[in-house]
Amino acid sequence: MRSSYLEQNSGVSDLKLKVENVAAARTLTAADSGKVFTLDQSSAFSITLPTAAAAGAGWHAKFIVTTADSNAVKVIPNSAEDTLIGMITSADSSGGESAESGVDELVWLAAAVVGDWAELVCDGSNFYVSGQQHDNDHMTLS
Repeated sequence: MRSSYLEQNSGVSDLKLKVENVAAARTLTAADSGKVFTLDQSSAFSITLPTAAAAGAGWHAKFIVTTADSNAVKVIPNSAEDTLIGMITSADSSGGESAESGVDELVWLAAAVVGDWAELVCDGSNFYVSGQQHDNDHMTLS
């Protein structure tokens, strides 16, 4: 029965993304795959990813600033890993952020504004980051 629900032509049109607001420290699990996390910068906190192996190939999540403030919000891998690879582009064409080998944090800085976002996709070994910031000084990947 479940397989017919997921078929492209099943007639189901009310599927929504899983959206969760985050305003304090949170540790994600493999079950959080597919969620969109809205970020509230009213306080500084970190969101810890599962290990890449525990997340597994296909794990993905999106993070969007929806309440901007002057606090840093971090997405960090498990403390034993440096598994973030990718880039954040800047809408103002003044550059961006890039990591060609594994790093240990993605940070929305005090200058971040509503709409700055990043998406992570795991292949079981690394989390690949892509995103967009309004200006070059809103996010870091290091």
